[in-house]
Amino acid sequence: NDLVRRRALIPLEVEELKDLLSTGAPTASQYSTYWGRNSKEQYAKWNESALVMLLGTLFSYCLSFIFGSFVATLLGVVCVSWAILGPEIQAYQRNWELLGGRSLVDPWIVDGEEDKQGLYGALFLGRVSDIAVVEDSTARIEYDIDDFDNYTMENDQLERMTGVPYLLRVRFQDNDGRMLQVHARLSEEYLDLRVGQPAAGILLSTSQSFKSLAALTDFVVPDAQCWIGDYPYLDRPELERLLVEDEVVWETFQAEEEGSISESDATLCSPVEGTERDLYVDKVTVGRRKGRRRLDY
Repeated sequence: NDLVRRRALIPLEVEELKDLLSTGAPTASQYSTYWGRNSKEQYAKWNESALVMLLGTLFSYCLSFIFGSFVATLLGVVCVSWAILGPEIQAYQRNWELLGGRSLVDPWIVDGEEDKQGLYGALFLGRVSDIAVVEDSTARIEYDIDDFDNYTMENDQLERMTGVPYLLRVRFQDNDGRMLQVHARLSEEYLDLRVGQPAAGILLSTSQSFKSLAALTDFVVPDAQCWIGDYPYLDRPELERLLVEDEVVWETFQAEEEGSISESDATLCSPVEGTERDLYVDKVTVGRRKGRRRLDY
């Protein structure tokens, strides 16, 4: 998908990306995600942990007769501590998957072949342009989110029948016509989403021109008081700080809320066949601070 036109996304330096992305030690929100967002998921995780601890302890006892007490004790400690180690291991795995072992690089530095440098990062500032509920990410049939006023994750009818929950499909668009489509498991916290609400998230690409995406993070929509995404890759307090303290970012974010796009300007997320857009990222000087602002969040 073509995401960048002449007017650029806001590029981020490596140090800023490291501050904004939670790709190291797991955060509290990442731990919380492991244990599930509703009682059914939490029950399943607790059962999983209990089984690992019980079966692991028994297996360790059996191993003690073969490999000795040291190996058995070490494995037993891991199994007994699985309720703590499980979230830690999964969080490290998910955090590693975001970057895929690739290093972060500054968007305006290219030495050699562009797509072999690493991952370039940019801040996408836009607004919600369309909201729908779907049964899977490839579904063409869309349901109006207003029909799900009484929806809760606990009572997801689709999940009860098929084992797969409803998905939220949300499209973001900015004043330059860039569009991005995101899917996430439907949650009651998304029911306050409305077209026109400003949103922000981070895009990663192996291309300096962002001709294609390698990864994207969760997105914040302050007016709806929610973060859209199945996993919290962002350091949320740090992103909120960037939005309200950086002059360029704040003004762009406010402009997205105030801007309007006519129906004739709206396009689908996939590029039109036979067309090619001139894509590149301009360097934007950021860091100028003017007082403190706040998000209505």
